[in-house]
Amino acid sequence: MIDQYLHIIKNFPETVQGEPLAPFTSIGIGGSADLYYKLTDITRLAPLIEMAEKHNIPTIILGGGTNTIFADEGFRGLIIHIQAKKMELEGPYVSAESGALLSQVIQFALKHSRSGMEKMMGIPGTIGGAVRGNAGAYGTEIKNVFVKATLWNAGKGVFEADSDYMRFGYRNSTVKQNHDVILKVWLKLEEKDTTAALAEAMEIVKNRVSKQPKGKCSGSFFKNPGQDLKAGYVLEQCGCKGLQVGRAQVSPQHANWIMNLGTATQKDI
Repeated sequence: MIDQYLHIIKNFPETVQGEPLAPFTSIGIGGSADLYYKLTDITRLAPLIEMAEKHNIPTIILGGGTNTIFADEGFRGLIIHIQAKKMELEGPYVSAESGALLSQVIQFALKHSRSGMEKMMGIPGTIGGAVRGNAGAYGTEIKNVFVKATLWNAGKGVFEADSDYMRFGYRNSTVKQNHDVILKVWLKLEEKDTTAALAEAMEIVKNRVSKQPKGKCSGSFFKNPGQDLKAGYVLEQCGCKGLQVGRAQVSPQHANWIMNLGTATQKDI
């Protein structure tokens, strides 16, 4: 494998060897990656990942790391960490590169008098991850404002996809099934005075902070098993609050949050 790595290192000299992965995840778990590349220019993704595939180098695309737990042994391959974060107003749309945090996109939209995403304020992770998993809160989901995205996959290369292609479902989209990589998204928001929307967003964040456990975690861990049945409630009824293995614990405050108490391992989780 080392010989294959030399192709990446030579052609992409910003690549780092032996990079610890735990700091790039919200739960703070994982060993080191053989190769790590911080991607700030989305045009570099296609040639990088295509070179990795040509030389049979396993690849993982990493965004905000809020839904990611790496193995204790690390990753024998290439981690491409998408950090491209440019946001713009493009006519009636807000566009954002996939590495921009969802909260940053919402703040950018409100600053430019665009409303429709404020109920999702406080959801961690990137806009790319939010689109991939059709993130949502309080009755609002990404699919409600999504227009199109620039994607990459091994079969098509770089292409544009609309809502029909995405087939958004509950915390799901075509992107997950097809192993597409999101490069950039366009969102259609309502142009209006956002004073009230900004106040609502701040109140939602305040409410989230007051109710959610504090510490290293990935937020809500399991999907709700039904529209009117919350995963946290089910886990609490099963007596899971406070359950602990090693330094991993089901939060005593919220049963759908699994916490790293400081030195938890992937095997503990």
